[in-house]
Amino acid sequence: MSSYQFELAFRQYVAAFDGTNDLSPAEFKSLFDNVHHKDLNYLPRDEKVIGGDGMMHLKAVTPVTREEIYQLHSKHYASGQKVTLIHFRKIGLDCVDIKVRLVNGKEETTVRVANTLSNSQVVLSREIDESFPLKVLEAKCTNVVYKWKEVGTYQTMM
Repeated sequence: MSSYQFELAFRQYVAAFDGTNDLSPAEFKSLFDNVHHKDLNYLPRDEKVIGGDGMMHLKAVTPVTREEIYQLHSKHYASGQKVTLIHFRKIGLDCVDIKVRLVNGKEETTVRVANTLSNSQVVLSREIDESFPLKVLEAKCTNVVYKWKEVGTYQTMM
């Protein structure tokens, strides 16, 4: 049930990014709070770097906090960025795979993120590098580990 409530809140949040910038800061903050858990951690995609040996290596990037995400999203909203939902798929127990297209002026990018939900809000977001097909499976396994820790903490999901 929580993924359904999250999907409704997320679609409202994405709809706000229509390029018109017509919401007050309080309304935008409310939409943000409906989607993002207070303990949110966002794990960006690892950077690809070429090492001294000429081989490509992945360099881990530090997690981004909820406040940093809010600052980034509010900046994008204020600049009139448009966001289009490409897909929203449930891939596990309280885990959804989301892909969005971001358009800001002539610049266009796509972002794919696997999100772990808790209380109908994103608590863990992991950006996925689509050049490696197994990254979605890895994110799904991370979700299972998180949910087992959550069950162990509260002893019950009810």
